[in-house]
Amino acid sequence: MASDDKQAVRVDEAFPHCECEKYSVGLRSPGRVESDEFIYRMVVSPASVDWNAKKLIEDSFRDTTTNGFSVFRESASNDDINAIAIDRLSRKATAKPKTVQALVRLKVEKVRGLASEDVGGRLFCVYDETVPRRDPQMPRVATHVTILQRLPPAKQSDRKKLIKDGTLVLYRLAETGLLKVADFRDGLLTELNDRSLNGDFVLPDPAAAPAA
Repeated sequence: MASDDKQAVRVDEAFPHCECEKYSVGLRSPGRVESDEFIYRMVVSPASVDWNAKKLIEDSFRDTTTNGFSVFRESASNDDINAIAIDRLSRKATAKPKTVQALVRLKVEKVRGLASEDVGGRLFCVYDETVPRRDPQMPRVATHVTILQRLPPAKQSDRKKLIKDGTLVLYRLAETGLLKVADFRDGLLTELNDRSLNGDFVLPDPAAAPAA
């Protein structure tokens, strides 16, 4: 995954109209992402959900326009899901503990069906992009998926508004697929939330002196 916030632009310029979806692009992934699959997004605090209104509060959907919106496949093993969750729950010692507030379940064909004349067709591409762990010694998560937003041309009028409007389309779709953490895989993530609140997943201080 790119770290310079330009992956969405670069991919669409090099392989427009989601051309790379025809191929598996993830290192040792199970294969390209099929339209009949379901994918999941973890909603991690400080993002949250208003369950009465079925609304997401401040999740980072803007990642679709930069270096990718991180989700995982329904075929992911519990180990894969734990790996993704632990990396997202990891924090500095001075930061508040984080928890998974909810999940979003999306069918890939619905994401691929979102379109806009402003980009000449589909709004989002879905790729089987495997990702490294925070600890580079750990194996990559093979069932990770990245969603990238296709952006209007650089000189198009009202470009920022059009990009925001495109992101909002996915945001609204996500709100139709909200799942409570306790209802997912027999509370798999509930246990990780408890560990996080109890002080696990604190990152080592790189400035700390090594033990003698």
